[in-house]
Amino acid sequence: MLLLLVASCSKDDDGQPETGDSYPKEVNVEYRVTSTTGLASADVLYVNASGGRTSVDNVALPYSIKLKRTVNKLDNLAISFSKGASGEAKAEILVDDKVVETETFSGTSYISGTIVHLFQ
Repeated sequence: MLLLLVASCSKDDDGQPETGDSYPKEVNVEYRVTSTTGLASADVLYVNASGGRTSVDNVALPYSIKLKRTVNKLDNLAISFSKGASGEAKAEILVDDKVVETETFSGTSYISGTIVHLFQ
């Protein structure tokens, strides 16, 4: 099974100075996938510590991975999951122990979801 992470985001430059965030910076990242109903496992794909992609197949849920990463402005973090089953699952991205992205996905015969966080 091939999962594809796609991220597209734009931001208008309003000429305002940044809010004190300077790049590059090192951050602690945690990815989580939890089943809220029906899923015992899933295939997971995430952006790893070097900015590449790591795929893990048929991992038990809940699934969590922590890593450190040096990021630049407009770098992204992303996690995707999929499973041929019915149910509901939540994906989360935490940066420095704060949830920056979260979404719940559901399906009746196939469930998948992708969330992305863009550093601004």
